[in-house]
Amino acid sequence: MAIVRTVKPVKFFLGLIYSQEVSLWDLERDLQKHFGTIDRKSPVLDFSGSTDYYAPEMGPKLFRTWWSLHQLGDPGNLPELKLLSNQLEDDYLKASESSGRIVNIDPGYVNEARVILATCKDFSHRVYLGQAIYGDVTLIYRGDGFQPLEWTYPDYQCPEALRYFQALKDDYRKQIKEAQ
Repeated sequence: MAIVRTVKPVKFFLGLIYSQEVSLWDLERDLQKHFGTIDRKSPVLDFSGSTDYYAPEMGPKLFRTWWSLHQLGDPGNLPELKLLSNQLEDDYLKASESSGRIVNIDPGYVNEARVILATCKDFSHRVYLGQAIYGDVTLIYRGDGFQPLEWTYPDYQCPEALRYFQALKDDYRKQIKEAQ
């Protein structure tokens, strides 16, 4: 018989894609109000060349960054974070003069073995988490670093992303050690 063990907390992050219309100061304030303290930010990347998937809705000039949340949490909370991020995207849309979204907020988490991204879209490599939210195994830790998978989005495969998620894993391990 299998023994049910306590689940270790994870380090949540927010993957952000945004247009020039977004004030990062306002966005950071709003995200911290809803999600808690942000403790690590990736460099801002030009997202325009990564894919044109968001261009019809968000415009041609887009930016990409990832921000992590300081407080470790239960991985089972990922669906609630995704639903809250969807509501915030909608709030930004309603407050803007744009006809489409101006920010895309995708929460996920890092632990010692993987990077999981929350999504509303089902696919063969995604696992249902509840509340119409799926978990996408985006990167796995193998050897001495995170490795992309055949379905990993190109922006999650770039060197800046891999360095960021390695640093996030290091932060996570330090926080786990301090909590013990």
